[in-house]
Amino acid sequence: MIGAALLLTSPYVPLLFQGKEWGSTSPFLYFTDHFEPTLAEGIRTGRLREFAPFLGEGESVSDPQEEETFLRSKLRWNEPLEEPHRTILEWHRSLIELRNSLPELTDGVLYKKIQVSFDEDEEWLVMTRGRVTVACNFSAGVRRIEGKGIFEQNVLLASEEASFSEEGVILPPRSVLIAANGPESKDLIEQKGING
Repeated sequence: MIGAALLLTSPYVPLLFQGKEWGSTSPFLYFTDHFEPTLAEGIRTGRLREFAPFLGEGESVSDPQEEETFLRSKLRWNEPLEEPHRTILEWHRSLIELRNSLPELTDGVLYKKIQVSFDEDEEWLVMTRGRVTVACNFSAGVRRIEGKGIFEQNVLLASEEASFSEEGVILPPRSVLIAANGPESKDLIEQKGING
């Protein structure tokens, strides 16, 4: 959930690939369908040579010429209808809707308009882009992130329910909260019709 939130609120063009938006369990393996035997064998041996340093005892790379390699890579289209894939897909849809609704999240300017703070020991990160703040708790414990008045009542989206104090936000383990901040934040939320 946190990774998807950072991907879709970052200043870069987000890349969702091969079912990532629902947490697909299908691997995306390299596959080919070359009819020329010399080329097919060259690719097969080249892949083995390329990945040899990463393979353990008895491990091998999928043969790109085998039909099974292709079939294993096909998406399982029933997955988005089942949990936990359905929840992951809804989270991505909400993030995409949020990104499309707020100019701050489609502005690609890195410098001047983006601030990041973090605590490596406490395992939290806060990114602010204009009126939007993304607070992440990567740890297995509850974390308090200070930021007076920038979170409470201005929640745009959250992976878990957070609590608030005058000093900031208290995030559950491994969770993310996206909030509007600043004096116009209420107008921003109402204008875009976004519900936290």
